[in-house]
Amino acid sequence: MQRLEVPQSSSAAQEVPSLAPLESAAALAAPLAQLAHDARASPGSRGSAATTALHAALISLPPLEANGAALLQLLDDGAFHELRADDGSSTRMLAVQTLLRLGYPWALQVHPDELAWFRRTQAAEKQRKRLIVLGVLGSLAVAAAWFFGT
Repeated sequence: MQRLEVPQSSSAAQEVPSLAPLESAAALAAPLAQLAHDARASPGSRGSAATTALHAALISLPPLEANGAALLQLLDDGAFHELRADDGSSTRMLAVQTLLRLGYPWALQVHPDELAWFRRTQAAEKQRKRLIVLGVLGSLAVAAAWFFGT
């Protein structure tokens, strides 16, 4: 069996790309804070273009240290409270989901009160959906009974 020889080059260390981030932590976190500020400042914050941009940024947020730190700080400051998208989804809920998606260590640093609120809101949303389905099914049953009963 023949061994492959790897040519030794003095410039091999220079060819390896750097894994260090290209931007500082503050530069990465600044757009998220600016989007949150713009969404809160926009008139009729529900469904505004700034709120839509903030939701898009939260959904596509990469798991970087600066993003996790900025998101935690914005949550602690209450920057996402009362903000809702066009579909009525809560920006605060999406922010907590994003932190949980970012994983360790950010998911562990979510304040217990935020997690309790998140779980209550999630349970209430599931209950609301169940009630809507039951209401629709009940209406269909009444309509069927009326239609076939007469």
